[in-house]
Amino acid sequence: MGRLRSLNQFHWSRIMKNAIALGLMLLSVSVFAASKFDKPGFETFIVQGRLWVFQEGSKDLEEYKQHGEPAKIVTEIGVGPEGMTVRSADKEAIKAYLSMNKSE
Repeated sequence: MGRLRSLNQFHWSRIMKNAIALGLMLLSVSVFAASKFDKPGFETFIVQGRLWVFQEGSKDLEEYKQHGEPAKIVTEIGVGPEGMTVRSADKEAIKAYLSMNKSE
């Protein structure tokens, strides 16, 4: 019984490691997919058809890269490029990003 429990723990540990690796890979792929929406001073990511916007060098950006979706989310539906929904941890980041889009 003890040996079976050890094998199950090993199996689940391996599954979790693979799931984390897959999540990180998908996050890195989304970086490349979003590049056409990047603006000076901002980094963007497309996740499930939504545009995530962060100011370069911000604490919110670093937390997003490390942990994924933040606890606090601001969502502006349909206001982004190509009618995309824009999300961020900070309303001011969205406002600044969108005002930059309009000035071009």
